[in-house]
Amino acid sequence: MTTRAGSGTSHLTDAYQAGHTAARQAASALAGHAPTLVIAFTTDQYDQAEVVRGIRAATDNAALIGCCTGGIISSDGPSSAGLVVLALWSDVMDVTLALETGIQAAPTLIAETVADRLEPHIPAAGSQRRAVALMLADGLTGSLTEVVQHTTTTLGPLCPLVGGGAGDNLKFLRTSQFVNDQVSSDGIALALISTTAPVGIGVQHGWTPAGRALVVTRSDGNVIWELDGRPAFTVYRELFPDAELTAENFGAFVISHPIGLPQANGEFLIRDPLRTRADGAIECVASVPDHAVAHIMQGTPESLFAAAQAATRSALAQLGAHKPAAVLVFDCVSRLIMLGDEAKTEVRLIQEIAGLETPIAGMFSFGEIAAAETGGALFHNKTVVVYAIGQ
Repeated sequence: MTTRAGSGTSHLTDAYQAGHTAARQAASALAGHAPTLVIAFTTDQYDQAEVVRGIRAATDNAALIGCCTGGIISSDGPSSAGLVVLALWSDVMDVTLALETGIQAAPTLIAETVADRLEPHIPAAGSQRRAVALMLADGLTGSLTEVVQHTTTTLGPLCPLVGGGAGDNLKFLRTSQFVNDQVSSDGIALALISTTAPVGIGVQHGWTPAGRALVVTRSDGNVIWELDGRPAFTVYRELFPDAELTAENFGAFVISHPIGLPQANGEFLIRDPLRTRADGAIECVASVPDHAVAHIMQGTPESLFAAAQAATRSALAQLGAHKPAAVLVFDCVSRLIMLGDEAKTEVRLIQEIAGLETPIAGMFSFGEIAAAETGGALFHNKTVVVYAIGQ
């Protein structure tokens, strides 16, 4: 039983050459084996189709999944421009890929359609094989909560879901997802990875309640109209009078004060506010249920670092005695905004725990996808997810 991995990075300006260079570097670590699976994350200055063409040429048209992101994570650290490629070869791994578009108009239908294509390939209960579904979905559609819910329901408890929302460099215009030679937007890319090697998924955020519990007395999708029966923005202003909140500075303030929804396991599901409206409503990145209990949260760089370390340790612990062949990281782009240059520290801490020699690839995502310790996968904000693939 052997799994090998290699990672490559490029910051070349030519899209084809950048893809080809990073993929060739990643594949060179596979000891002459053709990749079983190639995973790629790019940023939005590239012609994505040309990036894909370069990667495919350098990897003998191996199975490929990837997306455009808000930044990349590699062995060199975080970067807002460039691309990173992870190449995997394994004699115990099977991969099935799927890509569907149209999630903005029909998130439930498209999620169920793409999951139905993979479901027959999930190992049966009692099998020595285990499956993970890697999901990369358009993070600008506003419907990923529903997409994740219906995908994980269709795939079932034997196939955990992990991944993130595709994005751009905070232009909020267009994202790309790709599978093999197909490049799309408004889509879901899925890779069902079946293996006898161990895998681990860790998810943590580092946010804690800043005050008393509130009730979302009126919401609609990703818009919170009222907290405790009053305009949501009014409640924020009253709870943080020293911040002197206005519509103009609200976005900067909530970078470090998101909303947390208590879960049955004692954790909080984080929702990222974006802006306030003239009527006092608050728009969030993802949906917030009506009548939910909510806390306004707080965090520091140190608490975010500790969460990244805890997520990495949790993922590696699930590998048992096996060393990691590679590590994938899905880190919220809003954490990058908050941390700034200190994002380098977060990535370095992950690398130190995973092993500096372990190939790493990741993205600054527009939302993260993972299950907590128990239960199905959820769509997270302001969270870091670590996916460890055992040797």
